[in-house]
Amino acid sequence: MFGRYENFPVNIHGVARFQYQTAVKNIQLAILYAFHRLNSKVFELSAVTPYLTQNCEVGFEFGVANGFDFNFLDQTELDQSLRSVNETELETLDFFFIVRYHIVRDGGKRVPLRFDYHVLRFVFQEGVLELRIRHEKGTQHVPLDELTSFLIKQINFELSQRQLASLFFGDFAKISVKE
Repeated sequence: MFGRYENFPVNIHGVARFQYQTAVKNIQLAILYAFHRLNSKVFELSAVTPYLTQNCEVGFEFGVANGFDFNFLDQTELDQSLRSVNETELETLDFFFIVRYHIVRDGGKRVPLRFDYHVLRFVFQEGVLELRIRHEKGTQHVPLDELTSFLIKQINFELSQRQLASLFFGDFAKISVKE
């Protein structure tokens, strides 16, 4: 089933809530466009989290859920995903994503650090978007609240490009789980 990961974990590490005034379908399209765009960009760490000033680059790899798997969000998958969203408004939209870190040494040599692996679920309710995030593995260089804020800024950028209303931040709660 497109957009839903059947094994999404029960134990999550953070929940953010946003209010919206735009049609759900338009938000889902903006999410897909934003995550596809992020797959090909590299950022300075300070652009993702203002509290870390290390000379480090950050990149992303997003996959959209399809039942028990995730498909890398390349151009072909984006086109198929856009068609699916245009045909059916989804109640949830799940992603797996990797945050890649590279230290940039003198001379421009890039040295990889341990990557972070996350799963992300968007739950669409009347006027409220709930984002659930779980850090699967890695050193968690970027705190979840800052990572969530960065992702929402990217989605809001896509919404603004289409002259649609942005998502309005409600709150972020870290959740402690015993595993």
